[in-house]
Amino acid sequence: MSFDIVKRYEHNPILTPDDMPAPCCAVYNSGVVKTPEGEYIMASRFEEPNKTQCIWVSRSKDGINFVPDAEPVKIVCKPEEEEEFNEIVYLNGNKGSLIGSWFDPRINPVGDEYYITYCVGGDYGCRIAIGKTKDFKTIEHVSFPMHVLNRNAVLFPEKINGEYWMLHRPQNAASTSGGFIWIASTKDWEYWGNCKVVAKPEQYWENTKIGPAAPPIKTEKGWLIVYHGVFPNCNGINYGCGVMMLDLEKPWKVIGRCPDPILYVKEPYEMIGQVPNVIFPGAVIPEDDGTVKIYYGGADYVQCLATAKLDDLINACIPR
Repeated sequence: MSFDIVKRYEHNPILTPDDMPAPCCAVYNSGVVKTPEGEYIMASRFEEPNKTQCIWVSRSKDGINFVPDAEPVKIVCKPEEEEEFNEIVYLNGNKGSLIGSWFDPRINPVGDEYYITYCVGGDYGCRIAIGKTKDFKTIEHVSFPMHVLNRNAVLFPEKINGEYWMLHRPQNAASTSGGFIWIASTKDWEYWGNCKVVAKPEQYWENTKIGPAAPPIKTEKGWLIVYHGVFPNCNGINYGCGVMMLDLEKPWKVIGRCPDPILYVKEPYEMIGQVPNVIFPGAVIPEDDGTVKIYYGGADYVQCLATAKLDDLINACIPR
């Protein structure tokens, strides 16, 4: 069974509000990368008690025990970009205490650089932002690649057919349903086009909406994609984690997909939190022994970890 191939870390959660060096009511939905030096860097969605959100980085030598930085990440932009940035991220035009938020970061290694895709929320709703960083203490703003009401963006780690590619999920302004995975490409990080639908909900466990979760992993058989899926229940909604394969040269083409969730709500720390019944993956880190670490948020409250064999995830994707 596909839902037996992923194993939760027995001491989950691996990061909680009590671990943070500042007042915190939730820390979750993290992007993670393993550097060439072997350091694991986690960028988490950090929520203050007043519900202001930002990105906070923690670091680890083993991918399990993370030590938070002393301060959250700083977002910086060029002087000529400040007006646009402030217009999008602030609430009610207020640049003081009542500000918008930046959250749900994904760490995307592209070539020899680290790009951060994240969401910003303000007067106009949620919008994707792209930044890049060298030290994970400061993120330099690059662009807002897409329109508002769009989120969950991840980047492919290399150019395909001479362009950079991004998976993203536009939101349905009228409801929380109807979320599909789309793709777009660019040559300059500013102007994005070639927008196509990549995947729609197919199974009941994901029939409300789906969205890309972690940067694609290149394999001999295709691009391995981990995604989240949402389905309704009598008490609200329930998030799970799925996996699919995309064509190496035509990344908008699904060539394999697992019909079952590979990780579904089961443990108390996934059921009880700010938003009950949520598994929200944000990173998949391949290891030298053929396993992967899957990092996911639990109940919009804490950060969790699971492991699997890379080959098992690939083989779970039924060819099309």
